[in-house]
Amino acid sequence: MIATVVNALAILLGGLIGLILKSKFKKEMCEALLRTIGIVVIIIGLSGALKSMFVIEQEILKTQFELLLLICLSLGALLGTLLKIDGNITKFGNYVEVKLNKGAFSEGFVTSTLIFCVGAMSIFGSVQAAVGDYNVLFLKSAIDGVAAMLLASTLGFGVLFSAISVLIYQGAFTIIALFATDFLTETEFLNAFCLVGYVIVMCIGINFLFDHLNNYKKIKIADMLPSLLLVIIYFIFKNLIGF
Repeated sequence: MIATVVNALAILLGGLIGLILKSKFKKEMCEALLRTIGIVVIIIGLSGALKSMFVIEQEILKTQFELLLLICLSLGALLGTLLKIDGNITKFGNYVEVKLNKGAFSEGFVTSTLIFCVGAMSIFGSVQAAVGDYNVLFLKSAIDGVAAMLLASTLGFGVLFSAISVLIYQGAFTIIALFATDFLTETEFLNAFCLVGYVIVMCIGINFLFDHLNNYKKIKIADMLPSLLLVIIYFIFKNLIGF
């Protein structure tokens, strides 16, 4: 858990620096930075998704998990919509905003949580931390600290609360890894999980890039979160029945 705590502290520190910078930026500068971040996030999501989907077998380029991606995203979005995850998080965010007299909590919290938690480094680093190897999460901490600074400078104080998400998420994987290390480090599982995750990250970038357009209907990212849980359930079931 030490490395995960360091990761959370790095996000807090980077976020605090970002909030200080935010007060120095004009509105036009924040909007320009947000769109720039959107482009970068789309590239990160796209490259991560392609890396997870494409494999080379016997010198032939092949794809994998297309059907799993379609099913998990479709059912996950449906489940998220039925549970009104996005709406409930927004309500909670509005409550926090009123209590703390701050603005834009929900978007900063959800967006940064997904960016910091989705990816192989989160899972693999947490698994490695369970056996005493903190190198991956220490590297991730440095990356997340810089990202938190940029995100907080545009999305506000909600980014800081994503440190709690990282603590819970990566801490849970570290604990689970004590009992199921083989399952979590399987290349097949990591590729499938990251494929779905990076597609969601790409949607975050699309929102960043086009949110300023009057007719743009924002993608409800939080409603897509059950998709990641469905990937985990699929592989648990797959390992249990051995197919």
